[in-house]
Amino acid sequence: MQPEHVFKKVAWRGTVEIGSALEKSTTWTIGGVAAIAGLLVSNLESIAQIVSLTGIRASIILFAASLLAGAISKQIGMAVIAGVHTIKQIESLLSSDAGQHLMGQMTIEPRQLVHELAEPFLWPMSILVRKSGERGIADYLSADKRYVKMFCLQIAFNALHGLLALAALLVIGLSI
Repeated sequence: MQPEHVFKKVAWRGTVEIGSALEKSTTWTIGGVAAIAGLLVSNLESIAQIVSLTGIRASIILFAASLLAGAISKQIGMAVIAGVHTIKQIESLLSSDAGQHLMGQMTIEPRQLVHELAEPFLWPMSILVRKSGERGIADYLSADKRYVKMFCLQIAFNALHGLLALAALLVIGLSI
């Protein structure tokens, strides 16, 4: 591993670890949006007296879309957290004396190991695991790059979650 790889790895992982806090805050915002949507639906008769039916319908759709975007953001965040944790565990093992000894005792080539690791996964996961492993053989930082991209998706879905909830609230407010 080159010195610049170490620098990139530290910088990227430091950035991606912010996703943990974002994932936790998304839990709270999903709960808040769900509570507001629940209040809206459970008090539909009362709200229908002051808000137009079109406004109620649009806001419920926007709240549902917000919840979906928030759930996707949360799932991506959980995957990033677990993935970075797994990378750290593997690196810790491989950098230890026991890990070096283990690597010295390997009897198969890395590509064969990747194929065997992917074997028990069902399609399409088996293809994703195999391709990810093959990329890892060619590029040590491929997993870190993938988690940075996933982190960017997490931020995008989180922003969409907030914007859709805001739009739902605005629709209600403007439909009065």
